Amino acid sequence: ARQQVVQLHVISSVSNFLKGSLGAEEIRRLVLTLVMGALESPNPLLRCAAAEAWARLAQVVDDGVFTAGLAQVSFDKLKSARDVVSRTGHSLALGSLHRYLGGIGSSQHLNSCIGILYALSQDSTSPDVQTWALHSLSLIIDSAGVLYYVHVEPTLSLIIMSLLSVPPTHAEVHQSLGRCLNALITMLGPELQGNNTSVSTLRTSCLLGCAVMQDNPDCLVQAQAISCLQQLHMFAPRHVNLSSLVNSLCVNLCSPYLLLRRAVLACLRQLVQREAAEVSEHAVLLAKGNREELTPGHSTKSHTTCKKINANIREVGLEGALLTLLDKETDQRLCHDIKETLNHMLTSMAVEKLSLWLKLCKDVLAASADFTAVISVDTMQEEEGDKGDDASVLTTRNVEKSHPFTNPRWATRVFAAECVCRIINQCENANSAHFDLALAQEMKKRDSRNDFLVLHLADLIRMAFMAATDHSDQLRLSGLETLLVIIRHFATIPEPEFPGHVILEQYQANVGAALRPAFTSDTPPDVIAKACQVCSAWIASGVVSDLNDLRRVHQLLVSSLTKIQAGKEALSHLYNESASTMEILAVLKAWAEVYIIAVQRHKKHKQISKTNTCSEESVRNGSHSSDGLLELVCTDLGTLSRLWLAALQDFALLTLPSEFATQLPGEGGTFYTAETSENAKLHYHNSWALILHAAALWLTSTGFVVAEPDEGASNLSRPVTPTSMCQGSSSGATVKSPEDVYTDRFHLILGIGVEFLCSLRSDATMESITACLHALQVLLDVPWPRSKIGSDQDLGIELLNVLHRVILTRESPSIQLASLEVVRQIICAAQEHVKEKRRSAEAAEKETLPEFGEGKDTGGLVPGKSLVFAALELCVCILVRQLPELNPELTGSPRIKATMPQMLSEDGSRLVSAALVILSELPAVCSPEGSISVLPTILYLTIGVLRETAVKLPGGQLSSTVAASLQALKEILSSPMARAEKSHTAWTDLLRSALTTILDCWDPVDGTHQELDEVSLLTAITVFILSTSPEVTTIPCLQKRCIEKFKTTLEIKDPLVQIKTYQLLHSIFQYPNPAVSYPYIYSLASSIVEKLQEIDERKPEDTTELQLFQEGIKILEALVTVAEERHRSQLVSCLLPILISFLLDENALGSASSIMRNLHDFALQNLMQIGPQYSSVFKNVMTSSPSLKARLEAAVKGNQESVKVKLPSSKHSMNPGKNSLIQLKTNFL
Repeated sequence: ARQQVVQLHVISSVSNFLKGSLGAEEIRRLVLTLVMGALESPNPLLRCAAAEAWARLAQVVDDGVFTAGLAQVSFDKLKSARDVVSRTGHSLALGSLHRYLGGIGSSQHLNSCIGILYALSQDSTSPDVQTWALHSLSLIIDSAGVLYYVHVEPTLSLIIMSLLSVPPTHAEVHQSLGRCLNALITMLGPELQGNNTSVSTLRTSCLLGCAVMQDNPDCLVQAQAISCLQQLHMFAPRHVNLSSLVNSLCVNLCSPYLLLRRAVLACLRQLVQREAAEVSEHAVLLAKGNREELTPGHSTKSHTTCKKINANIREVGLEGALLTLLDKETDQRLCHDIKETLNHMLTSMAVEKLSLWLKLCKDVLAASADFTAVISVDTMQEEEGDKGDDASVLTTRNVEKSHPFTNPRWATRVFAAECVCRIINQCENANSAHFDLALAQEMKKRDSRNDFLVLHLADLIRMAFMAATDHSDQLRLSGLETLLVIIRHFATIPEPEFPGHVILEQYQANVGAALRPAFTSDTPPDVIAKACQVCSAWIASGVVSDLNDLRRVHQLLVSSLTKIQAGKEALSHLYNESASTMEILAVLKAWAEVYIIAVQRHKKHKQISKTNTCSEESVRNGSHSSDGLLELVCTDLGTLSRLWLAALQDFALLTLPSEFATQLPGEGGTFYTAETSENAKLHYHNSWALILHAAALWLTSTGFVVAEPDEGASNLSRPVTPTSMCQGSSSGATVKSPEDVYTDRFHLILGIGVEFLCSLRSDATMESITACLHALQVLLDVPWPRSKIGSDQDLGIELLNVLHRVILTRESPSIQLASLEVVRQIICAAQEHVKEKRRSAEAAEKETLPEFGEGKDTGGLVPGKSLVFAALELCVCILVRQLPELNPELTGSPRIKATMPQMLSEDGSRLVSAALVILSELPAVCSPEGSISVLPTILYLTIGVLRETAVKLPGGQLSSTVAASLQALKEILSSPMARAEKSHTAWTDLLRSALTTILDCWDPVDGTHQELDEVSLLTAITVFILSTSPEVTTIPCLQKRCIEKFKTTLEIKDPLVQIKTYQLLHSIFQYPNPAVSYPYIYSLASSIVEKLQEIDERKPEDTTELQLFQEGIKILEALVTVAEERHRSQLVSCLLPILISFLLDENALGSASSIMRNLHDFALQNLMQIGPQYSSVFKNVMTSSPSLKARLEAAVKGNQESVKVKLPSSKHSMNPGKNSLIQLKTNFL
């Protein structure tokens, strides 16, 4: 025996050695002799190892002649030898050769192997020889692939005949037959789905073989049968009786044999991926219909277990039976398969069987032996009313009947808690009513069978509480995670019965009771870390509005912060330093999240309080909660800020490249030791982003101006290292000045952010990227950091390049928008720097001032060294991604093509608008010559966006992208560079070209008319007229074309288009420069008057036409105002008859429609204002026209009383066009 053990180890070592090169010929012969002897060893394990080495030897030598020689040796031995040992060893050697070489490369050798193995597998005198030969045949089938197809039918016949002829007592032979059948099914694959006769015969033979093996009493043979049926179901599901298969699986689900249970679960796992609902239904129907028949004939104990499993299937379905089995199993592979099976079933059916799944999870979580102890959580700090509700929610399970799960293990309960989280996530992708209580209740009333997650919120809270307060740490973690998921999904759902409140408010006591045990002194660090995360999420969710309730939850975080400040003594010595680091950073991250949300709420409340839209009471309530939270955090802000900065410095040190390792402090950082630095990195990576954002908020709140008086004092868990930020050394090192302190802090925040953004990994979370970008935004919100960026052009360019890379590699609109906001702030910083330099130069009163801004005297912008060029690249990237038509190279056309304008998505519109804002600010960063260089590109992109998105919208509205492009145009046209002496002429020429481009948008392209919105284009023209110098728009050719566009638009029958045109003309007519306004007045005023004089023939029928007439009157009134004194009386004489024609006499007023009455009131009000202003003209008109006088007197008499009452309110009620949508959205003029 000892010799055989030595030989086995030697052969195994040789096999491992044969993975590489073999070397000289002598070594090959020695190895061959050694393996040849072992192939005929009486020890079966040694023969197996020798067969493996035999095949590896052929693989390493890689010589066809040598391989053929080895095969021939085995052929000769099998033909001549009659002893079992030789025949079994060499038969396995043939199979191993094929396995390692993928077939010997010759069909002759393959046929010879199969022929010999056929003969050996039918040797009924030796079951061992049959077993080894069949196993070798299965290896050949696996390795030969399609080459074996010609041998399928005879092999299948051999398998069926052997299954029927070999006695069941020879279980090993039947197992080998099962392996051969499995290999054949795998080789045939999807061809088994065919309907021709030959395929049908093969399929039937396979099914017959499976049926024979299922009837075999040996568990391993039954396992092979199930494996074969699993393969058949995968390749030909329509031809496998699912009901019969599920029946067989349920029967063997409680088998005492591990391998059989493994086969059952592996098959179930595959079935439920495709047909979860059908499998579950078949299992329940079979359990109900065949109660005792489902129980196989095993031992009494097995019989009892099977009865219990089948009873569970009847009561709680296959899902419950699998959960029961999971609780009993100890095999890791089997437990994994059970969990995967349940996960697939949950994914497929959790939404449809919501109540069943929640009941199963609740039963598992509630079936704890010490649950009565768990619910005795101290709730004395809660309000009495809340405490009563809390107790009723948490103790209801005690009065229920016993559940099907008896004291499940903690691992099973952890899985149940994880299932609850998966159920919530599944419902998130289903009907929206799962997270809308009002809609869920309404749909439930319509059909009582409807079931929605929000209706089970009490059960979800109860389950999270039970798990979070358990004695098992793993279960507490799962419970807290469940609570976190519940908070994130249900925090914003309103309570229909109590407007202004959310449904989670009623569970404040429950959440507090679930969190409080996690903050005790003996709680492990990982549980405290998770509890801090839940605590901060609960505060940030906004559910807790009352300051007293907020203070109770806040106190939990205060206790953690106090523990950190207490130092090493307060931290548990049961855990290593890495665990302490995790706990500290989790506490700091939680505080960071709370501080961020407190500042955001405070800012939001300040913005709301400035408007007059909210009531005084709502402002007062909002102030109470938002200011209260910020006040609570500010109490500890001095300590927190030092800890945040220390943590950020630690993170910066840990992220340094390896070549700087020698510069790191030998004793470690503030919160980590040198020995645990590698383990601590993960904890810092999970926490740094929010801490960075919070630290940036705190720094900007001080404006980088106020120094902390106790800056050097900090009570940390370890002595502060010499590298700590802004803290003096005890050795008397030089104390840094405030300016140096602020600079260090600025570079710390900026350096961490840029280092992270410039090397984004694929696993970087959205939360980290967003928090980092927000930190940069906050940093640039105050003047001092902006001055640092503005004065260092290389730093600004590097930042823009990093942000450009972020936009290219991250498709998230929120990340791209945040990046664009940082870009805008960088450009603003550069603008401020340029303005400051110009102001300083002007104050010096030099004779010749140097040119400031990019481009200097030459106007050249060098790529890589130009901030403006980098910003242009970034904006072009955004715009071309959303509107590829802006880049002719992408569209394959060198010129403008006739394309239909397009409506971008909401996210796309916001991105384009943000890019346009940046473009409009670029000229201010340049010198006059530099602005000339960038202006064509900026105008091309801005007008291109206008052209490509000028979609006609209902109600005459402008799309958000058109509004943004118009606003950008106004900013560009109003730039001081357009008036600067050195750039005025070039700007004028370029702006004329841009106006021409807009006018050309009306013209057909390639014979096709572009369906652009006339109002958008006219507004752009008006922006040019009002925002540029008269030199741009008063040249005859352009002015004539502009007037023609207005004339054409006035003839459009759409009243909304006419209203917008009137509003634009009203602005132009009031322009103070007569050279600009008078040509439009001379050309267009007469047609407007003619339209107003049509009131008697064409009465307004709706509010739109009413507004049209009102806008026309406003234009005439504007003409009166701007006219010269000598012409004013003529215009008044023209206006008065039109207004009087709108009036109704006493009889007509009573029967008039509301539209005509509003028009009458509007005209009468204007007459009352015009009469006193131009009394002499008014008297002359009344004297010369008795009919007008009579009509006016009749109208005044009929309205004498009503005018006094309605006149004050008529300004608003009768002027719907005064605050029309176009003026609200595009007040560019």
